[in-house]
Amino acid sequence: VLGCAGMADLAAALSREHGLPVLDGVACAVKLCESLVGLGLSTSKRGGYQVPLEKSFAGIFAPFSPSGRVS
Repeated sequence: VLGCAGMADLAAALSREHGLPVLDGVACAVKLCESLVGLGLSTSKRGGYQVPLEKSFAGIFAPFSPSGRVS
């Protein structure tokens, strides 16, 4: 596995020279992202990634409160 994106050009030469497969981390990351998109997967909508709950605003922002209530 190559250590950084700057080594990407060395992958083919290293593979030929040593007769071993060489993994380019950047290419692997891009392929992983492509596969996630292809599977239709996305970020979880639960826990820390869920849409924030509605809340009232106070002070000078009270008129912009989505619930229409002033706290």
